[in-house]
Amino acid sequence: MISLGAAIVRAAVRIYTYPYRKRFASLSRSVALKNTPYKPPEGFIFARERHGGVQTEKLVPPKAGNGVILQFHGGGHTAPMNDMYRKAAERLAADCGCTVYSVDYRTGADLAYPAVHDECYLAYAALCKTVLSEGNFAAVGDSFGANLLLSACLRARDDRLPLPSAVVCVCPFIDMAASGDSYKENCYSDPLYGMPKCYDFAEHEKDIRRISPYCGNTPLTDPCLSPAYADFSGFPKTLVLCGGAETSLSDGLTLYEALSQKGRPARLHVFHGMWHDFMYMFPRLKESKAARKEISGFISAALLQSGKPDTPA
Repeated sequence: MISLGAAIVRAAVRIYTYPYRKRFASLSRSVALKNTPYKPPEGFIFARERHGGVQTEKLVPPKAGNGVILQFHGGGHTAPMNDMYRKAAERLAADCGCTVYSVDYRTGADLAYPAVHDECYLAYAALCKTVLSEGNFAAVGDSFGANLLLSACLRARDDRLPLPSAVVCVCPFIDMAASGDSYKENCYSDPLYGMPKCYDFAEHEKDIRRISPYCGNTPLTDPCLSPAYADFSGFPKTLVLCGGAETSLSDGLTLYEALSQKGRPARLHVFHGMWHDFMYMFPRLKESKAARKEISGFISAALLQSGKPDTPA
């Protein structure tokens, strides 16, 4: 059962987004998040750096250990780094005792693949030569950020660069063809991207399975653009968190199945009744706190294991 608080928030979100859902407008393009001058919490150290020529934000908590977390924010290639993702970085840093590097990649409605993917990989590869060289790091991505994260890790694997000890994908958007069954199953229940119940799915299927202009002329099933179609051999342990009511739920299920088929250690948690990126948008909800605890536990355990010295034979 969804918590009472989440049920109330979900109803409010449904009302707020109705004008956008009615005309199938992209929320990442239509709703501008506040981006006031950032002031880190007391005791935190914040710095803007460039790695591989790409803007990156570094956040160090008061009690930072040796581990590092690399964050790829979502927003469908049009929403820039903002306070919602900085707050997410704060929680990751505090919960895990890790320095967080957030890739502040270039965004814009005019960009097309592989622009954003290449920038994120440049940052990843450059960081691997410095702070990630020991391999004791985790990587977190939400929505389109999970796409960027997986793509970067797959390229790193093929280029023999260090891979994270743990990967966390929050509400991943990794099938740019939007081919999953959940787009139909959750077309009315999704409070962010669903359509009004007076609309017919068959008539508006293309609007629900919206194809991002970022794809350009690249085949939608190209695994570099859509990691849902990738080969995950040799991939790190992965945690996949999804909202049970989101239209892109199938992306998370597909990722979990693809990892499992290759024998990779993977964990899937679908939060019944919840929507896309709920733990980022409303971190105080009961479900969000549970997701946060699961993420920090997963990362901390992986980094602890990775940081242990080799046992002599």
